[in-house]
Formats: sequence, structure tokens, C-alpha cells
Amino acid sequence: MSRPATHPVHLAIYLDARHGRFNLWWQASFLLCGLLAVTLLLWWIDPRQLDGASVWAKPLKFELSLIIYSITLAVLAALLTPKARNAQPWIWASRFAVGAGLLEVGYIFIQAARGRRSHFNDSTAFEAAMYGLMGVGALVLVAVSCYLGYVLYRQQRSIAPTLLHTAAIWGLFLGSGLTLLTAGVMAGQPGHFVSPAAADFWRVPLLGWSLSGGDLRIPHFFATHLMQLLPLYGWWLQRRESTLLRAQFKLWAFTLVYCVAVVAWFATSFIAAGAASS
Repeated sequence: MSRPATHPVHLAIYLDARHGRFNLWWQASFLLCGLLAVTLLLWWIDPRQLDGASVWAKPLKFELSLIIYSITLAVLAALLTPKARNAQPWIWASRFAVGAGLLEVGYIFIQAARGRRSHFNDSTAFEAAMYGLMGVGALVLVAVSCYLGYVLYRQQRSIAPTLLHTAAIWGLFLGSGLTLLTAGVMAGQPGHFVSPAAADFWRVPLLGWSLSGGDLRIPHFFATHLMQLLPLYGWWLQRRESTLLRAQFKLWAFTLVYCVAVVAWFATSFIAAGAASS
């Protein structure tokens, strides 16, 4: 039996051929890695705490998250045809997303240096406005990842798609949709927790997650990272499975179980918090 066709991704695809440099997504990744190194140094030498954790914990987590996001879109955009990759809609979408991401991590970094919250903080008019602006930026990031999925989907109709291509499309679509659900609801709460009681339970080191069931950051994390997990799983199946049909079955089974698990965890966060407070 023949194996599913692989789709080699070469570093040269990531380069801007017209100017001989890395494209915007890789430039953003390198810049964020530099900021991450600075944050790690500050975490080591600055003992200040905020809400029971280092003031530098939040910028560190967001920098890591946006590095992963930027590399993901750089790699998955390599699946586009050169025409689509160099089209103005994708170029401008990339510019808006990179700008929104850098604005968000920049503000989080500044607030950490000031020893103040960046999220769920309306203590001053400026901080309230910036929190709202970060929400707009997050919507831009989700919209752009979803747009890349749409462009890949349109391209799929004119080519013989690989399993990686299919996994990338649905990872971007479903990851974006679940992120919008979890982050949107969380933004409407007074904090990360469904109820204040949830914050009193044991937390995961570094991440600060509460395992009481009332912490919305956990389903939000797994919702967002479906954008990486599904393409990676599709790529692995494409190389491992002997038949395309078997690989497709495993991909769709994994997708269904994963999405149901995220939605169930999200829903039970409210149920568990309600039970804890009653």
C-alpha cells in the first residue's frame, strides 16, 4: 500500500524572495525571542510579586504564546502557493496580526515593569482603554489565523491536498473558533476564574492554573493550541500510516475527541465553580 504523499517544507519558502530576507512572521518570532530572553533575565533578578506570582510571569507566558503563534503561521503559510503567499490580502493580514501581537506583549511587559495588572484592570481610564484595545488585538490575531485557514481551503479545491494541508485548515478553523468562544467568555468575567472561590485551590507551577475546574485559562489554552496540535498530528500520520483512508480516520477521530474535551472542560468550569460556591 502506498503512503500518503508528504509535503516538504523548506526554509527557503519562508524567505521574502523579492528582498532576500525572512518574512514578517519570522522577523516577529526573532524579535519576541529577544524580548523573551530579557524577560527571563528580569524574572531571575526581580523578586517582585503580583497576585501570588512573579510580575514577569504573565509577559513570559504571552511572549511564548505569540512566538508559537508566529512560527505556526509562518510554517502553515508555506503551504500556500507563491501567488497566494505574496498577495496583498495575506501581506496586510500578516502586518495587522504582527502589529497587534507586538502591541499586546509590549503593553503587558510595561505593566509588569510597573508592577500593575495588564488584564482585568480598569483602575484608570488609560488601563481600561488598553485592556479593551488588547481585546481588539486578540480578535485580529484570531481573525488572521482563521483567514489563513480560509485561503488554504480555497486553494485545496484546485490541488490534490495532503493530510497536512487538511489538518492545517481544520486546525486553524477550529482552533480559532474555540479560542473565540473561550477567550470571549473569559473576557466578560471579572477575572480568569468563574468564581472567586476557584482561585483558592492548588495551582499548576509557572502556569498558575487552578485545578478546581473554575479556571477558564485551561480550556482556553487547549483551544488555542489546536492550531499547532492538529497540523502536527496530520503531518505525523501522513508519514506513519500506510493508507490515506486510515490516516484520515485517525485525524478526524482525534479532532472530534479533542474538540468535545475542550468544550466539556469549558462547560464544567462553570458547573464546578457553581458547586463550590453553593
